Amino acid sequence: MQRLRRATPIALALFLALVSGAFAGDNEGATFSLTSSTTISGVGPGETVTLDIAGSGFVGIKNLAVNLQVSDAAAFDMTSSKINPFTGWIAPGLGQLVTGTTDEVQLGAASFSSTVDGDGSFSVSIVTSADFSADTEASVTVSLISIGPSSTARDAFDAAALGLSLQINPPVSDPTLTASSATDVSADFSAVGDGDAADGSDGEVALGVIFADENGAAASGQAISWTIVNNGAESIFVLGGSEIEAGSQITIEGTSGADGSSGLTLDSEGDKFAGSTSASVNASTSADNSEGAALALSVDFSVTWDVPVPAELASFAAGVTADQEVALQWAVSSQTNNLGWEVYRSADNDVFERVSGLIAGDGTSDTFRSFDFIDQDVPATDVVYYYLRQIDLNGTATRSSVVEVALAATFILDQALPLSTDLAQNYPNPFNPETTIQFDLAVETAVSLRVYDLTGQVVQTLVRESLRAGSYTQLWDGTNAQGVKVASGVYFYELKAGAFNAKKKMTLLQ
Repeated sequence: MQRLRRATPIALALFLALVSGAFAGDNEGATFSLTSSTTISGVGPGETVTLDIAGSGFVGIKNLAVNLQVSDAAAFDMTSSKINPFTGWIAPGLGQLVTGTTDEVQLGAASFSSTVDGDGSFSVSIVTSADFSADTEASVTVSLISIGPSSTARDAFDAAALGLSLQINPPVSDPTLTASSATDVSADFSAVGDGDAADGSDGEVALGVIFADENGAAASGQAISWTIVNNGAESIFVLGGSEIEAGSQITIEGTSGADGSSGLTLDSEGDKFAGSTSASVNASTSADNSEGAALALSVDFSVTWDVPVPAELASFAAGVTADQEVALQWAVSSQTNNLGWEVYRSADNDVFERVSGLIAGDGTSDTFRSFDFIDQDVPATDVVYYYLRQIDLNGTATRSSVVEVALAATFILDQALPLSTDLAQNYPNPFNPETTIQFDLAVETAVSLRVYDLTGQVVQTLVRESLRAGSYTQLWDGTNAQGVKVASGVYFYELKAGAFNAKKKMTLLQ
């Protein structure tokens, strides 16, 4: 347990002298815990907030000093702080501001006769200001406890050693349900007879979601409902499950795994005469937020199976630009009932996803016309594949042949992927007013990067999204989720990326 070399001076009327230094005495092994709640909501103006503290390992205690530090002095009446000491002890008056500060007060108590040995409990309190409201977020931290048989023989414990803090009106944290796969997918039909089994055939499309609870942690056992609607002409198969005939729908109940994931694989089969088939898929669940309110969560997917019939193109070409983007160009000598075009991309020439909106065509025209599209979000891979999906005014769709684009060597080097997922130490550390956190992702995954205080309460969420493999940097400016500067002290930052979890310590000095 960490001890201070010097305890903060504190005036406790005539009978309690100034603390001159920490004493390596019989109480250096004492421990403290907060027996009241670590969070409290609905606090308004002029309300008293109390921290109940239990201690053990006391030996001959007759003298007690406690410092309280608040996150924002304007949120509290700093002259209202009180201590309710051990039974029979004397606590002279209200707390006093620590010299040179506006956000820290000193409290003290003493006994002239009886001593406290073994276990004991006491409490400290402070009143919120007149401007405080139920929307005001604040914290009160026990920054120092000093105990001993006299004012000159004390063992002192700082905030890092104590870890005692009360969060007032903490922000509401919501659970999430996010996609772990592409949400808009186009695939070829599997050959007839290959659609109802997991055999790696062309039409197999895996869909997935990840559930995280109100604390941002992946949670297992969460009920996930999958509703699949067949909007097309051919049957859709849920591998390992049911067949969904054209125009019908089913709902499949599942649960999240240890990593919070849930998923299913769809397939559809057809020959060259098959009609375009699409599935509208909705994954949904309900879960409580940090205040106990139930939230409905859902993710929508769209999957389309087509027969790969080349659209009538005069040309279709692609290349890499100087800005490391992929430029697609195509031309038609004429158009008939052409609503427009959509661009689809794949990194494996197997599963394609739409990367453009509708690029409008000209209906019916005999005029030569060229089109272009710039893909600005190219994946980090050696080769990418594209095709065009041409849509007629009546909704009929056909597909072009696939073009293959080899990315420039310099582009690949710039996008070199980390070999492992890792979390680096922030820099600088200690820091003021801001610090940089760097992390590597070896694979694409859902990522959470959060800052916690010593009590384990979330101070700020820096990242909460699905990220591709790569190296990332994130700046923290020392503010909480409401943009308010937090107090000096020790904080932790934690990276969760799939199965990877790491936490490191950093220090803010104001």
